[in-house]
Amino acid sequence: MLELLASENRAIFQDVLAWTICLAALAWGRSPERAVALTWLLVIELPTVFYQISADPGFKRTDVDPFLASTDLVAAIIFIAIALYANRAYPLWIAGMQLLALTAHVARGLAETVSPVAYTTMVIAPGWLQLLFLGCGLGFHLLRQRRYGNYRDWRISRGMAEWSMRRTKRSNGSATLASSLRTRKDGQ
Repeated sequence: MLELLASENRAIFQDVLAWTICLAALAWGRSPERAVALTWLLVIELPTVFYQISADPGFKRTDVDPFLASTDLVAAIIFIAIALYANRAYPLWIAGMQLLALTAHVARGLAETVSPVAYTTMVIAPGWLQLLFLGCGLGFHLLRQRRYGNYRDWRISRGMAEWSMRRTKRSNGSATLASSLRTRKDGQ
């Protein structure tokens, strides 16, 4: 297995693994799993494929790759937002790995002595862990859902919940959810 990961087929293997895990997350996951999978596919996977097709194969970059740095920055922002609001633990790890990949670009830009091999490893290795975390997170979600039934996808603060209740009350004329929240608040 290690030979496969170190070979030139590593990128193909990672692409197949990414598409498999992301499609599984889209099929069986709920909102956080789907958000992470769509972010991976739309921000990391597809733009990289188009970049590889359009880039000159003989071109070797000796500095920070602005395309990879910008996609890593956009992915980091989205993964952090998902991690902050998802009612799951694994998006925090995915966001952390994305920040690690992002700091590789910063290190390469600030230090002249970062070797191309180290830079490439620091950018690529977190992706493998992100796919592992997404796959494990999807598995744990499915086990938790089977064991306990449906549960919340997103964490909502009390102020956000009350705002959402007022908005729901206004849109459909139903006060049951808002009144149950007030009853629960008065009863405590």
